[in-house]
Amino acid sequence: MSKYQILCMPGEGIGPEIVREGERVLRAVCKLYNLDVDITQHQVGESVQAETGYPMYAATQKLCDELQTNPNAGILFGAVSNEPIGILRKRYDLFANLRPIRAYPQISFASPLRPERVQGTDIMIVRELVSDIYYGDYSGGFDKQGRWAQQAMYYHETEMRRITRKALEVARQRRKQLHLVHKGNVLIDIFGIWRAVLKEEAMNFPDVDCQDILVDNMAMQMVLQPTGFDVLLCSNLFGDILSDLGAGVVGSIGLLPSASINEYGFGLYESIGGTAPTIAGQNKANPLSTILSVAMMCRHTFKHEEAAQLIEAAVEKTLAEYRTADLYENGCTLVSTSEMGDRVIANLGSSL
Repeated sequence: MSKYQILCMPGEGIGPEIVREGERVLRAVCKLYNLDVDITQHQVGESVQAETGYPMYAATQKLCDELQTNPNAGILFGAVSNEPIGILRKRYDLFANLRPIRAYPQISFASPLRPERVQGTDIMIVRELVSDIYYGDYSGGFDKQGRWAQQAMYYHETEMRRITRKALEVARQRRKQLHLVHKGNVLIDIFGIWRAVLKEEAMNFPDVDCQDILVDNMAMQMVLQPTGFDVLLCSNLFGDILSDLGAGVVGSIGLLPSASINEYGFGLYESIGGTAPTIAGQNKANPLSTILSVAMMCRHTFKHEEAAQLIEAAVEKTLAEYRTADLYENGCTLVSTSEMGDRVIANLGSSL
């Protein structure tokens, strides 16, 4: 059996196109570093739902069940319009979602902000991924005035504590600055616990500067001074929203990767973007978010920092000349999804 096991789940929409390029880069890096990796294909999403009544085949779920405690295993995920992404996150307790937001000087024009304001942006959102309103109890109905619905924002201290520890560990490895993003002026009880937990856990990380900030102010500050932040500790809802705001700050959601990891180290790696149905099947999508997710896989699953940095350097070099449509400007070469993959792979060797 191979040392590492990776399950590719392309999904639907642009998912198959961007995962294809991510897998090509993954195979190229495995060859360069002689990594023993078994890569298997698994269809998920609407087509499987239509066939079986569930968005994953039973054999795929069984394999994930077997691998969920294996730190040398992971999933390279594409995109789906509905499930099974929520199922995967919850079933395998992928509570720690890491979402880097980085501005590339080669494409500073793509940001709606002035170059001097966005250049140097390097934020890591650490998002709690398996609780909050996404998984809260809900109900709804009708009364004499019309329809109504409610869904609970639930958090347990244990969930807050483990993601807080993870965020502090990440901050210690970076620039040692952490902001807890919250709405404690309104959701007093929930975020009162969050702030108390951070205060307690921060005692074990005296080298990390910890502060808290209201989420509405955080949204404003990410536009006014995005370079002023390092690690953002976020609840599920706030992390979801702010990471898309970060994509706008740096110029494209096609640049943002992510890693979702459980307590054992089993991880799921994916672009933060969706299925993009208007361009699906046209070979136009930007695959860099998935390729950068492969870099995160190298870092967190393979524990191979050199391979991760090699991919990131190849992406930077490629962006200097080649762009997909979302990042195109005069003077650069417009390329397709697959051509972008070709250029990154070619630059892997030149980045050594």
